Amino acid sequence: MPEKLLPLTLTVCFWMFHLAMGGFRTEHLAVGLLALAFYSGPRTQNIYRFFLPFTLYIVLYDSQGYYADLLRGEVRVQEPYQFDKAFFGIETAEGRLLPSQWLQNHTHKVLDIITSLAYLLFIPVFLVVGLFFRFGLEKMKTNRLSPEYIQIKTHGLMWGMFWLNLLCCSTYYWYPAAPPWYVDLYGLGPAQLDIVPSAAGALRFDELFGINLFKEFYAKCPNAFGAIPSGHVAFPLLCMYFAFKLKSLRVFCSLFFLLIAFSAVYLNHHYILDVLWGTAYGLLVAGAMDAYYRSNSITPQAL
Repeated sequence: MPEKLLPLTLTVCFWMFHLAMGGFRTEHLAVGLLALAFYSGPRTQNIYRFFLPFTLYIVLYDSQGYYADLLRGEVRVQEPYQFDKAFFGIETAEGRLLPSQWLQNHTHKVLDIITSLAYLLFIPVFLVVGLFFRFGLEKMKTNRLSPEYIQIKTHGLMWGMFWLNLLCCSTYYWYPAAPPWYVDLYGLGPAQLDIVPSAAGALRFDELFGINLFKEFYAKCPNAFGAIPSGHVAFPLLCMYFAFKLKSLRVFCSLFFLLIAFSAVYLNHHYILDVLWGTAYGLLVAGAMDAYYRSNSITPQAL
């Protein structure tokens, strides 16, 4: 009974919270309806359990808009900039440039489209890969892993998403950092906390197609100073880790991780430092989740 009442209780509390705070949006309605899918029947309950960590991830990330200014420490503007300049700076006729700065002088329309789409779709790609691992992998004729092994690894992947998000969000408050686009717009002086988040290099995608997709999307970002670590990089790393564990989609997940890491810098959203920090967090959480679920003593069938 407690399990049956939990989705309804959490959904009602979630909606009432946003209504009371004056920030209720269509996305909140959709997230609540997704949670209520638990009541559609036994088959839907498996999908609900699969999406539960993702739903909690959305709730946690979105809620930052209410408390970010209250918890945030001193914003680091110069430290990430100086780190990249010292360790990864590129000597040019204009002086020593950061990789993100150098890339802004070497953009291409094709790269703008590819990197922007990858950046926009990193969560859908993560979920599609996870759905394939959970519900499609065991049906493949070439698969020789037990259903139990596949299920437990997928639990590690999805709950890893939630714990990774929690780790990233906590870092945004004890080490808040300005992204490279902020420095380009406002300089290296004291942080201006009342700014509107920018889509940075992804605005070139909007200009190419005459739309405001990225501009409007990033304007809703709850925290403009959540640059370190790069969650865009951390989540594909988590996905790649479990792809190797499940011996499927390894090439795709590896290439997607590299594409996202490049896109983060190319679109002027992150420094190299942010990418390395996100990679480290991804490896930490992936290893921890794998070790935790390994205690279930479920091993692959003999290969």
